[in-house]
Amino acid sequence: MASLQPAPQSRYHDEAGTFLSTMGEMAPQVGLDYSVESLQRLDQFISEHFDNNSAQQASETLLLRVGSYLGEVIIRHLGGYWNESGQPEINEVGPIPVIHPLEKAKLRFQNGKVDSLSWYYHALAKQAYEAESREAAPKAAMSGENGLLGLFKGIFKK
Repeated sequence: MASLQPAPQSRYHDEAGTFLSTMGEMAPQVGLDYSVESLQRLDQFISEHFDNNSAQQASETLLLRVGSYLGEVIIRHLGGYWNESGQPEINEVGPIPVIHPLEKAKLRFQNGKVDSLSWYYHALAKQAYEAESREAAPKAAMSGENGLLGLFKGIFKK
């Protein structure tokens, strides 16, 4: 009989945890807690501490950890999972087959506020919500009092 063991956590999950701990010690005022609102606070922190010159030289470790944190917030609130083969991507965020939060973190440091982490999250959430609404609409049209089934029930009801 095979033993059931939980799947190992991804490297990116672990990097996000390390980033959360480090920021908690070095900049507790940012208040990272995997909430959607914390992305706005992280954006503000990046804006305050990294100008265009230093942002271009952000370390690979910093980019990895910020991107991993962004990914964990997305997974916790929108779903999806880190790629099982270890690629730096999240798969199946609702209708979105793949996203690249580490690339987004890199763009945030390179381009500034125009590539906001918070905005990225909200754009993904909107896309997922709209896709879910499109899928739910045909189902709703077929059921309920005002749907097709309700119409047929009314026609054939005596």
